[in-house]
Amino acid sequence: MLKRIVLLAFVVVAVAFMGSCTKATKLVGTLILQTGQTGDVQNCKVQLFVSSDLTGSPVMEVASQQNTAVNSPFEFKDPVEGYYYLIAWKDLNGDGVVSDKDIVGIHGGTYTPGQGGTQVTVKDGQTTDVGNITMLIYKQLVINASGSRQSGGTETKFSYSFNYDVNVTSLTITFPGYSPIVDAPAPGAKTAGTAYDTDTYNVGGGQMPTGAHTLQFIGTWESNAFDITVTVNIG
Repeated sequence: MLKRIVLLAFVVVAVAFMGSCTKATKLVGTLILQTGQTGDVQNCKVQLFVSSDLTGSPVMEVASQQNTAVNSPFEFKDPVEGYYYLIAWKDLNGDGVVSDKDIVGIHGGTYTPGQGGTQVTVKDGQTTDVGNITMLIYKQLVINASGSRQSGGTETKFSYSFNYDVNVTSLTITFPGYSPIVDAPAPGAKTAGTAYDTDTYNVGGGQMPTGAHTLQFIGTWESNAFDITVTVNIG
């Protein structure tokens, strides 16, 4: 009887010991603010996505830790084994999306809309360290445009502005039901925050169309080419 009790006790201890040796699954890393950038990378959203273009909802999200403005660790506890794309960002204007002047970083590259960088592999029972995620101030060129009919609806004019200094090569305007028109005054250097006007357009004294008009801007911004089409609805 004594031998059986001792043996049973040994089995219970062995099972308990094996259970205590189970390793946790973790994904860790550190957000590092790139030298020359200004900002605070503490308490950034760090998100895991299945899709390489970072669309849909994140499968998991944590906040980076309080440490220093330029160095902030993060840790995912018990992520499901699989392959992910990682993005970290701070929503400075509160619009719920990555936009101009937010602080952003991805694993394995520099953030570009629709591109999630390099895939991260998570395995059960292992700690995956993705190392440093370089964080930068994201710059996004935004064009604000509006338009209205004037002179009893027989003329249409547009105004527009940029959030950064740019050089416009061309502006093509498409009115509903008409062929595209190239706006003559548009080419040239444009200063951020300044409102610019197009020519005033008419169709021989008749009523100008309403609805969705498109303005296609082509030019350069900080040595990069841009081609942006803006839709302006006119009632």
